[in-house]
Amino acid sequence: MGKNYNHEIGYESLLTDFKRYQQQSPRGVSMRRNGNNIYLKFKIGETPRKDYGCNCSFTLDGMVSALSKAHKVSDALKRFTSESEFWEWYDKEIKEVGKIENDLLTFKDAIAVVEDDFWRRKDRRGNKRIKGHPSHENSWNRTYLEYYKHLPLDKPVTKTNILNTLNRWEQGTKSFKDAMSAYRGLVRKNGYDSIYKELKKIDSKQTEFRDCQTITLEEFMEWRDKTLGITEKLPYRAKLEVRKAWLWVFGMQIIYGLRINEVFAIKNLDKPAYDPKTNKLIVHAYNDLKNNPHRLIYIGNETNIGTTVKTGQRIARPMIPPKYPNLYTDWELGKPSLPDIKPKSSSTPETITGFHHRSARVRLERWNAPFTQTHADRHLGNLLGVQAGIPVEIRAQSMGHSVTMNESTYKKRQGIQTQIDISTIFHLDPM
Repeated sequence: MGKNYNHEIGYESLLTDFKRYQQQSPRGVSMRRNGNNIYLKFKIGETPRKDYGCNCSFTLDGMVSALSKAHKVSDALKRFTSESEFWEWYDKEIKEVGKIENDLLTFKDAIAVVEDDFWRRKDRRGNKRIKGHPSHENSWNRTYLEYYKHLPLDKPVTKTNILNTLNRWEQGTKSFKDAMSAYRGLVRKNGYDSIYKELKKIDSKQTEFRDCQTITLEEFMEWRDKTLGITEKLPYRAKLEVRKAWLWVFGMQIIYGLRINEVFAIKNLDKPAYDPKTNKLIVHAYNDLKNNPHRLIYIGNETNIGTTVKTGQRIARPMIPPKYPNLYTDWELGKPSLPDIKPKSSSTPETITGFHHRSARVRLERWNAPFTQTHADRHLGNLLGVQAGIPVEIRAQSMGHSVTMNESTYKKRQGIQTQIDISTIFHLDPM
């Protein structure tokens, strides 16, 4: 396998999704992947179970279509008594042989089909999507509507109309890549296989990336002391308690390697966390050192304002570097102090979903932090875990991502000083 890490990470995500769809297959009809295609495996008559093509590619939309077809085949196997009739039906309904594309369908109609499918389908966590939920609404807007709104809604679905719209974005950018994904999904979902095949020929790989910020632990500690007025005098109107609360958030990000909104999704800050289905104890309260001496935290599916987190329902552990063993007490992390903030009731789904991120960025900029990307804290936390000798499998599980992601993308944010700290952590004797 090459070093195209972005491809590997996306491919790994597809494999995870495929396993989930396989588990939803009906009894007697399973889904199998071979290369870039999905096949249905079932037994008919005296013929042993074998793979049959179903005209579905190994994409997220292809998986949804394959699962739907698997259920149709399951029903048809019970309904048809003649194998010849079954295969006639199979060629027409499943393999879509001889299907004529609808050249009268407008983009508005085609988008309605995709939107209906989006709300009927569960999200990647297996949760039902709910209209009105800020995270679900934002997911639709960000993934699809952001690109569909530029299409000529009252015109027919054609390759020319799609390509004319694609010219809005520069090839190689993330916007172009995401727009292409949305348009491929649009034509695929509406049966425009010929247009889909033409769009697949266009290279939509992202080649332009924004610079990722890095920060060292020493830089953070220096800025922290300034922000709290320890080494510099604070402005007259500075609210020290607000600063302490946000620095607690940033400190938790670093020590646990959390995404910014995950700090606001910790469920056991001052009370035990229980499984809502079984009512069994998951983990004791974070501030209960007697019963939770390892300071484990439990991250739920939603934040304190109801937005979803990317990989919730997991346990995370602290990652204290041996160079600074007293960070926990020095930063007073044992005293939970979430900022008292909430979005306005009139806020849009996009504003609500990105509320914690934007609120944090405002503080970082206002207090002259050496970084403005909150993810820099999360990446620093991962590197502290490396310094602490925590195995990559445990770090990845704690941080809620894959080992591949940890070993590729996250290593890209190693600053020079951090690399030196990692290289010398084992106190190598001089030559």
